[in-house]
Amino acid sequence: MSKDSPPSIRLHAHAAISDQQLTEVLLGIEEEGIPVEVERFDEFDPLVLAHQAAITSRLGIGLGIALDYAVITTEKLPEAKPYLATWLNADAGIDRAIGTNAARMVKRTPLRPLSGERNP
Repeated sequence: MSKDSPPSIRLHAHAAISDQQLTEVLLGIEEEGIPVEVERFDEFDPLVLAHQAAITSRLGIGLGIALDYAVITTEKLPEAKPYLATWLNADAGIDRAIGTNAARMVKRTPLRPLSGERNP
């Protein structure tokens, strides 16, 4: 992340997560007009990825995506207690809502419900 880049949500994904798997999440963020930066890591734990993303984001919001999980957290929450954790790629609408909700946390607007959400 360069010093000239705009404040953005950080999305840290495991290296095996494809661009296609991230598409709906990224579209949800884009629809809300918030910049996002995506980086890939060898870390398998989405909690760790989300926490690291949040503390490196100038907006204080991070997403961690690994295995079958998507996690949203803030820089102020402990690593083991994220704001939201749900399944990834179970439903395109839920994936888009994950991105939308991360962006809405930045904007401090009401979040979209994650209908059909399974508790990971």
